[in-house]
Amino acid sequence: MKNRLNKSLGLIYILLGCLIVGFTSCKDDDNTSSSSPMKISAVYLENARATTKKERLVEFVRLGQTLRLEGSGFIGLTKIYVNGYETYFNPVFVTDNNIWVQISGQTPTMDAEESVRNTIVLQKGDQRFVLPFEIREAAPSITKISHTMPQAGDPITIYGTGLQGVSSIIFPGNVVVTNGIVSDDEKGEWCTVTVPSGIGDNSGSLLVICANGGAYSPACFNYKKGLIHNFDEVQNYSWGSGIDNTALTNLIPASDVRPKSQGGYQVFNSTGNLGANSDERFWLNSTAIFSTITSYIPGSTAAADCGIQMDIYVEGAWNSGIIRFVMADGSGASRYCMIYQPVYVNKVYALDAFENPGAWFTITLPFALSADYEGKTLDDVVASMSAASYKQAGPWFENSGITDVFDAVPATEKVYFDNIRFVPLTTPTYSDFPDEE
Repeated sequence: MKNRLNKSLGLIYILLGCLIVGFTSCKDDDNTSSSSPMKISAVYLENARATTKKERLVEFVRLGQTLRLEGSGFIGLTKIYVNGYETYFNPVFVTDNNIWVQISGQTPTMDAEESVRNTIVLQKGDQRFVLPFEIREAAPSITKISHTMPQAGDPITIYGTGLQGVSSIIFPGNVVVTNGIVSDDEKGEWCTVTVPSGIGDNSGSLLVICANGGAYSPACFNYKKGLIHNFDEVQNYSWGSGIDNTALTNLIPASDVRPKSQGGYQVFNSTGNLGANSDERFWLNSTAIFSTITSYIPGSTAAADCGIQMDIYVEGAWNSGIIRFVMADGSGASRYCMIYQPVYVNKVYALDAFENPGAWFTITLPFALSADYEGKTLDDVVASMSAASYKQAGPWFENSGITDVFDAVPATEKVYFDNIRFVPLTTPTYSDFPDEE
């Protein structure tokens, strides 16, 4: 019995000895790894959306993008600084040879201190590894164009983000403008350019090249083939309530270099005194329209990626009323329609929300603005027009308030309109890498 007890104790001691040796060995390995010098040998951009190159070697990164740092000695890493900004990383995504880190949108770029600008710094204990590496702003974007069917010589404004240092703008037909561009180099929220000649009937996206890279606009610029009514050569008028199809032709605004009227047009609220809870309607023959829409825009296009545009000119301050564009009449005023309401923001009456530009400009009404078309396709829009009780579609000027928010008052502004058209609103993806799909 005593011998068996001694043998058992001996076995326990041997096992404990092995555990201690193993623990000591692991501890020594950790110390060795933690004290190993850090080195970055390559930087890869991770791109989950790419269809082929999920990662690629890069020499710069944009805010919001994810990098894989390849090298050695990363075990024990405690901090990462990008342009001096302490950047969060998940230790789970750190091995001795790889680090995965997303560049925070809060990282300073041009505002970073010169001594740390365009650097990635790894810190481990007393060790610091500094990698010179270009850090760029997030990719620029275009959110709106002041006029999408202007004439040559008209100045237009392109709105978006990251639009600093614009060097060129490429129009449909590959017409390139490099001169006379003015950009908002402080905030990057806009740039202005004069529309060149030579575009003709070409349509599509604008491409803006700036200090932060390139950005495409939605593909609706100069989309003349989508015209359904312009009071000149394209006519689909049906009937009107308070307004007819007799074109007004005086040039407006008469003395301005900005976009002017283009031939005939019409006006809502011509007296400048449309009463509360009143409206004026301009109806188009939808039978003559819906059969040709999908000739240019695929019927499978999401309702959010296509819609109606029209050019308007506002005389006076917009104090009351909305533009309601009805697609399928006969189901009630709130059905199958999109609304432009410049002085009602998030159901709050805000007169200062609308700043009259004093020239013609474009309003855009994606079909998905209608609850009836949300999550639907262009085919669904066409089907609703075909099934409507009355085969008519068109814009109203409706002077009504918003329930429990604002009671309408007589509207004093006059709203001139022209160039009603279907347009695609899809935006091409700009890549920093031309070979990327």
